[in-house]
Amino acid sequence: MSKTPSNKLFKLIKSLSGAERRYFKVIANKKGDASSKYLVLFYAILDQAEFDEESLKHQVYDGENVQSRKFSELKGYLFNVVLKALQSYDEKSSISNKIANLMHNVDALFKRGHMQLCKDELRKAKNLSLLYEEFTTLYEILKWEKFIAHAMIDVDFLQEELNRIADEESLYLEQLNLLSKYRNIFLELYIKIKSKTGLDEISHIVESDLMLKENFNSHRTRVLYYRAKAFIAYIQKDTDGFQNYSMILLEVMESQPHFLKEEVSEYISALHNYCVSCTNNKDYEKLYEANEKIKTIDPLNVDDKIKIYRQYTQNFFVYCIRTGDFARAQSILPAHFTKIASFKTNIFDHHQFYFHYSYIYFGCEDYDTSLYHLNSWLDLPTTIDNPNLQMLARVFNLILHYELGNNMLLASLIKSTYRFLKKEKQMQEIEMAFITFIKAVIKTQGKRARKACFLKFKQKLRMLTGTNHASISAFDLMAWVDSKLLNVSFAEVVKNNLDRNK
Repeated sequence: MSKTPSNKLFKLIKSLSGAERRYFKVIANKKGDASSKYLVLFYAILDQAEFDEESLKHQVYDGENVQSRKFSELKGYLFNVVLKALQSYDEKSSISNKIANLMHNVDALFKRGHMQLCKDELRKAKNLSLLYEEFTTLYEILKWEKFIAHAMIDVDFLQEELNRIADEESLYLEQLNLLSKYRNIFLELYIKIKSKTGLDEISHIVESDLMLKENFNSHRTRVLYYRAKAFIAYIQKDTDGFQNYSMILLEVMESQPHFLKEEVSEYISALHNYCVSCTNNKDYEKLYEANEKIKTIDPLNVDDKIKIYRQYTQNFFVYCIRTGDFARAQSILPAHFTKIASFKTNIFDHHQFYFHYSYIYFGCEDYDTSLYHLNSWLDLPTTIDNPNLQMLARVFNLILHYELGNNMLLASLIKSTYRFLKKEKQMQEIEMAFITFIKAVIKTQGKRARKACFLKFKQKLRMLTGTNHASISAFDLMAWVDSKLLNVSFAEVVKNNLDRNK
């Protein structure tokens, strides 16, 4: 059986940012390798939309018959050259790489007996490590201080500084230990949220001494502490606590701007979570303000760039949907579709937007286009979205077909939706009431009779939810019912409800 060609080089080169590609080309040109086969391969990969091993061979060797082993060696060589270029690029932009480079300098100078130069490099490394709380490196620096003093037979230094070094070693080990504990707490909560399992089993975290109060003086640990506090509030469905701790987390992160430049991805996530907390609390003005911050972040790499666009756009769509400004969201969709077409599908989760697209067109009363995007969502494997979203998609499907007047098709869809909800054990009272209502309303003749049907369903919704505004997951079902009772657009009802609640 022939071995499938490896596409890891293709993936690596395709993931390079524009700046990284330019840097690689500058290095290659400095070496005078412009016509070398590995550069021909580099440019050939850049030009490919999809990985095609045979096409690459043809371009590199100009149609010659070449052994696969030889081409594999060329790919391996280019892979290593690209990695070395990335390391060199990071040394100029990443603090961790700058510190690591300084420590490599110390090692090289020490081996050659340049002790004073060692001390100079060590001083630079320590200043940066203190600023960025690189406790592991700080501990290693103390080891080097003792090595150098011993090598120089500097007894005076050891007599004066040994106690200070021992105290600092204990401090850095303590900070590392504390940082590790909070990171483990954060990751345990993260796993529970993502897997949606064991969400009721967090009392051991909530009641631990580590989470009851701040007992640290490290910025990195403080960030993890408030991340964990926000996650706990989210799991406990404490919407005020989730928003409050998410806001404090942002304040902590923004209080040390130099860390933000190194931890862009974490900052994007913190801002996005704060946006989610504002949405949950219907604090749409703060949602909008926080989301605008996301748009201004400078990405460090391609992943950051895509994450910024994805999170900003999701939050913008949510803002427009919740405020009834569907036309505004629809106006950016053409540019949005062009933008995401430029992203590779394996790094951009397109399916996360299908419900937004469908909801936006629904709010603009373009039901055919709304149904098109909803069908794209329904065609996804059920494993991609959680059961609540799958249930919402099917209920929303019934509403769209009602708006399109597809009453004959609705009878069949109602049966299949009922079977799906029963099978997935998602049949709650609201869903049952909705299916009963939709079965009744499509059989009802006359505007007055249908209006009475909608009014009866509205009363049922109020009884089930205890509020004037019920929703099945993310869809404002009550607003849709009111739009039919008042004979106005769905968007108008959403806007009026928002104005009344201000």
